Amino acid sequence: MSQPLTVLPRRDAPIDLRPAFRQAASSAWVITSSHAGQPVGFTAISVVSVSVDPPLVSFNLNLTSSSRSTIEQSGRVALHLLADGQADLARRFSADRSQRFAYDGTWRWHADELPALTDPVLRLSAAVVGVLEAGDSLVVTAEVTDLERAEGVRPLVHHDAVYRALD
Repeated sequence: MSQPLTVLPRRDAPIDLRPAFRQAASSAWVITSSHAGQPVGFTAISVVSVSVDPPLVSFNLNLTSSSRSTIEQSGRVALHLLADGQADLARRFSADRSQRFAYDGTWRWHADELPALTDPVLRLSAAVVGVLEAGDSLVVTAEVTDLERAEGVRPLVHHDAVYRALD
């Protein structure tokens, strides 16, 4: 039988969760969107499956993200699970936003009018259905409307601040 959760009193000193969560391996994703023909995108390690019916996923977006207003205006996103060997894309989409879509051959416009990265393990097209402000982030929930996947391709993971292949 499970024990009830106990809510602990708030601490006076803030807790820095970053070092603790560096120990957890996470899948590496790039989330893209566009509005008025302007693509945006960012690297995320917070993508999770929420529901199978309806097919829902969620991800976190920093309140000050340069992609925020485009995602809010568009209401649509594409989530790309990066493949082993795409660590350069993960780093590029977490760095200078002016360089994220600067390289030919690494992305194209998809039929859904959202940017599509080349050769991901998985690409999900989704419509935003909910946004919850949580601390310094937004928790975005989106309903998957289309799914494309590659067979036999290993995903890229993020562990201890490094992108790695699964062994």
